[in-house]
Amino acid sequence: VGGTGQYIWALIEGWEVPEVKPDAKLRAELELRLEKHGVEPLADELTKIAPEVAASTDLHNPRRVIRAIERVRSNPSVDTINNRRKAEEEPFNAHIIGLTVERSILHRRVLDRLDNMLANGWVAEIESLLEACYSADNRALSGIGYRQMIPHLAGEYDLEEAVRLTAVATNRLIRHQNNWFKQDDPRINWVDMTDDPEQGTKSVTEAATTWRR
Repeated sequence: VGGTGQYIWALIEGWEVPEVKPDAKLRAELELRLEKHGVEPLADELTKIAPEVAASTDLHNPRRVIRAIERVRSNPSVDTINNRRKAEEEPFNAHIIGLTVERSILHRRVLDRLDNMLANGWVAEIESLLEACYSADNRALSGIGYRQMIPHLAGEYDLEEAVRLTAVATNRLIRHQNNWFKQDDPRINWVDMTDDPEQGTKSVTEAATTWRR
């Protein structure tokens, strides 16, 4: 889920996040550039001025790219990746368990999920929202699945392409989220769920029970 990795580490490491107020003038400038040229030049700018921030930002989400540029420009001296500082001592005694699965299986699950979405009224839902005068300009419709299907309904490409683009965006999000949890992080007890999920679940339960004691 978008944002979860950041929230987990914020809690476990006790991040102290400095307040960065919105810059109305800068935001208006960035939104004008977005309207004229799209999100890609803004994403390129963020990558150039703060590559670590860009690596943890959905560069296809205009709202998040603009906010990230605001943060970096407003306080460039703060720790770059999340505009935060760790607390001197971690506030919780935490045992971290990470579940992993082969990427090919994960990709198959993404495609199966999109098939289920189609079968359960994905297109009809977005049609009803558009009929109610919502549009791609509404933040709620900027999420994955909405921003790919709306151009299809406008006749820009066919349904198959809308599904493909949604799959691409979903897998991109998976990669972004995976960046928060490193395979070589000694704090994480990784459990591979690829071949034997039942045994993996047992391992997780045992690890959690042992730690709790």
